[in-house]
Amino acid sequence: MSKTDVLIIGAGPTGLVLALWLHRQGVSFRIVDQAAGPASNSRALVVHARILELYRQLDLAEELLAAGYKLPATNIWVNGQRCAHIALQDFGRELTPYPYMLNIPQDQHERLLEKRLNSLEVYVERRTKLQKFVDNGSSVTATLVREEDGSEMTHDAAYIVGCDGAHSEVRHGINAKYEGDTYVPLFYIADIEAHEQESPLFNGEAHLTFVDDTFNLVLPYNDPTRIRLVGTTIPKGEDGHQNLDSSTPHPSVTFEDVLPDIQKACRVQVKKVNWFSPYRSHHRVAEKFRGGRAFIVGDAAHIHSPVGGQGMNTGIMDAINLAWKLTTVIKHPDMSEEAQNKLLDTYETERRAFALTVVGATDHGFTALTSSGWIPHVLRSWIIPYMAPVVTKFESVRQAIFRRGSQLVCTYRGSPLNQPVSGKDALQPGDRLPWVKTDRSDNFSTLSDICWQLHVYGDERPDVVEWCHHRNIQLTVFEWDDAHGKVGLKRDTGYLLRPDQYIAGIFQVDGMASQVEEYFAARGLQC
Repeated sequence: MSKTDVLIIGAGPTGLVLALWLHRQGVSFRIVDQAAGPASNSRALVVHARILELYRQLDLAEELLAAGYKLPATNIWVNGQRCAHIALQDFGRELTPYPYMLNIPQDQHERLLEKRLNSLEVYVERRTKLQKFVDNGSSVTATLVREEDGSEMTHDAAYIVGCDGAHSEVRHGINAKYEGDTYVPLFYIADIEAHEQESPLFNGEAHLTFVDDTFNLVLPYNDPTRIRLVGTTIPKGEDGHQNLDSSTPHPSVTFEDVLPDIQKACRVQVKKVNWFSPYRSHHRVAEKFRGGRAFIVGDAAHIHSPVGGQGMNTGIMDAINLAWKLTTVIKHPDMSEEAQNKLLDTYETERRAFALTVVGATDHGFTALTSSGWIPHVLRSWIIPYMAPVVTKFESVRQAIFRRGSQLVCTYRGSPLNQPVSGKDALQPGDRLPWVKTDRSDNFSTLSDICWQLHVYGDERPDVVEWCHHRNIQLTVFEWDDAHGKVGLKRDTGYLLRPDQYIAGIFQVDGMASQVEEYFAARGLQC
């Protein structure tokens, strides 16, 4: 029987990210996947700013940027008429080093992640599936099957993590209900090519088109003649009427079936179809994300409508949240069992709450885009196309949209890991550290290290320097600048940052060393 600290089931983006973050922190793992190779086709396309910020920790952001396409603008069309053009470049300019929406197909994204993993001489074990696992209390024993010859093997790990998708074997193993529903409209996704001059929708920008009760979303790649097309259709039953029963399997819809709707909505003559896939979309969240020594991540824990491109990004954030917590308990066996369990429990506390928020938001968005009736019709035909260009002229509105869409809005307020605070300051424990770039510094420059850090904005204090050195906590002191205050940071104040760049505590400089020491002692945490 082979042994590792962590057994990862599934090598999609969430599994690969988990593997990379564990490797960087010195944790042993094994990663297996049922597929013969990386995905050859992809549904997820958008990588949001928060993911790029976190990818800086492994120097992955620049690679993704080089391979992807920064979306410059979006357009809204109603019944073949363009009603709105919205530039996207400035939406997040003051919020993040990555103030844009990056398009990169998931299959290309996966290959980039796996290439990085292979460069570390770590490889995914392909055509290998999880048959079952047993939680022994002190470890997990899993039975794996090699599909090429049907041979079985057992593997013992301290923890098992299911990154194995919507039909997760790990989720079944922890008996977690997968609660939610299925949408009535049938989704389809296509990778198509056309001549540039044949459609105004092939101009390197995004296009959202509404026709009747369906919509199409056009998303460009680097190649101006190639686009990703996401659309909806209401399938018809044998009697020729629309089938509004989402519980029935989707019919055999072909690209030729939906082509008339595409041409009506997009006015495009398709040159080549590289890929087409119809599918039912769901919105579900597992009732729990942890069962003993087993965890579920990504689609195994939650699935969303494609609106806003939130699913894959949320799963990647799951993996990074879990990675540092697993690392902490594995590398510090001297932590009490109670402290270990309390830390691991915060994965579900933090990430399930956020998944519920995202699923709720995408569900409302998708319902507004696809429902029948006069209210949704007015929303699609008048309010969205004509009000969107007006309200997005205001910087506060642009920033609010960007924060939500790019997952910068993710907060863990209320987490047991947070230092309690009084008052209602805009910036609180559990929040993402706000980005500030001044003439002298960029406060994200230290975040490439996966570790606890203390940021002090103002004057350096010898006792704080000595304490951080003694406790092996990275300290950075930033000379005060008015720009710090504009994002909610306070002068002569320290911000204790978790390894995933969220604020754990906010402390005044006077007595800071003892306050931070008390923070760790109260939670039994090691760093």
